[in-house]
Amino acid sequence: MSQITVAIIVAAGRGRRMGAEVPKAFLSVLGEPILLRAVRPFEACADVHRLVVVVPEELRARAEEMLGSLTKLEAVIAGGPERTHSVFRALQAIPRGVADILLIHDGVRPFVTPEEIARVIARAREKGAAILAVPLAETVKEVEGERIVSTLDRGRLYLAQTPQAFRATILREAYERAMREGIVATDDAALVERCGWPVVIVEGSVRNLKITWPEDLLVAEALLRARGER
Repeated sequence: MSQITVAIIVAAGRGRRMGAEVPKAFLSVLGEPILLRAVRPFEACADVHRLVVVVPEELRARAEEMLGSLTKLEAVIAGGPERTHSVFRALQAIPRGVADILLIHDGVRPFVTPEEIARVIARAREKGAAILAVPLAETVKEVEGERIVSTLDRGRLYLAQTPQAFRATILREAYERAMREGIVATDDAALVERCGWPVVIVEGSVRNLKITWPEDLLVAEALLRARGER
């Protein structure tokens, strides 16, 4: 099989925590939609060959117009009720045997770099599965109700980010099993882990922000201004 990487950008969530009238991936930061900013680093990364973007059904036409200038864009497809269903629909839209590596990325992470993408792809080719992650900087408490039951060793804890990269056969098998068993997850690596495959981390950056809350838009604007955008 030739070494082809297909990136799936997942932007089908409703973003209820943002409290906006449109899904958060379609909000703009300094005049450009978050989704467009999230996809551009994959367009710029030489190790990514094709792109599939997953959005709400009613926003497909809008997304196709927004992303029309991207040379790697293969398809914009409608997502499902949960993130797991959205990724599975994307996997169904990619013919088997086309890609050796499949990448999954949140459509609300606009600050990943082409270099980070390339590093995670390289590790997935070597190990089978790899994700970007950052070490925790704060102490973590396990709580029941309002009572602390334990203090976790933060030296062993990382925050998972995207992109997450997998050999295509591994990711497909993990998702097919999840669909059979009715499992949903917010993290693709979790589905791979439950099948018994090891997943390695590639250290990412705290700048790889996931825009979730209204305050995150202010942080995103500050990051863009710091690198010279106005």
